[in-house]
Amino acid sequence: MESNPGTLRRIPFFLIAIILALIALSFITMLQVFKTYRETGYADFLALSLCLSAIAFSVYMAFQMRREPLKLGFEQSKVSTVIRCSQCNYEITREFKEGDYILKEVEPCPKCKGSTFIYMIFRESEKKEKELKIP
Repeated sequence: MESNPGTLRRIPFFLIAIILALIALSFITMLQVFKTYRETGYADFLALSLCLSAIAFSVYMAFQMRREPLKLGFEQSKVSTVIRCSQCNYEITREFKEGDYILKEVEPCPKCKGSTFIYMIFRESEKKEKELKIP
């Protein structure tokens, strides 16, 4: 599936909930650190640094979820269907549609009005197309 640049990615609700909970807990802990500092004069730098790093990590994760996922080389290939007339051998290639199978009868032939059937279904390789285009 190809995504259009204008479409938004759907982010799972539970990931958003986890990030928001982490940010909320970090701020609550940070407020506790400041309250303890005000009352006792003792600053807990470890708790403060953990809070700040948890907030930074949460913000980073939120931005990463908005980005386009990395492509690992497993791109879906284009699948095509060849339709052939049984009488005049007229052929046409079109994009594969769900439900296509070999020897399935389809619409009448545009030339002779004879019956047409799916002759072949194949996957187009992008590597071969790129190699053919390179002089």
